[in-house]
Amino acid sequence: MTTTFLFDEFASEIRERATAMNGQNVTVNLVGGQVLAGTLTYVLGAIDYPPGATRYPAALTVTVAGKVHTARLDHVSSIGQG
Repeated sequence: MTTTFLFDEFASEIRERATAMNGQNVTVNLVGGQVLAGTLTYVLGAIDYPPGATRYPAALTVTVAGKVHTARLDHVSSIGQG
């Protein structure tokens, strides 16, 4: 029997949303209530083993008025268009 933790499912949704919205103007809500509004950067990387696997970064970046902010995925509560 495999146990799936709620955080694993939530983190997966945040990764998918970040991947889909890479390069777009977004609003990122952080756990502490802070909001980042700007251009999202979340670039997947390739890894050698296993072949064809993808490396998902543990953080995303949002460029707000020319300044780059980095947020760990476990600190992101939501990502929206905007």
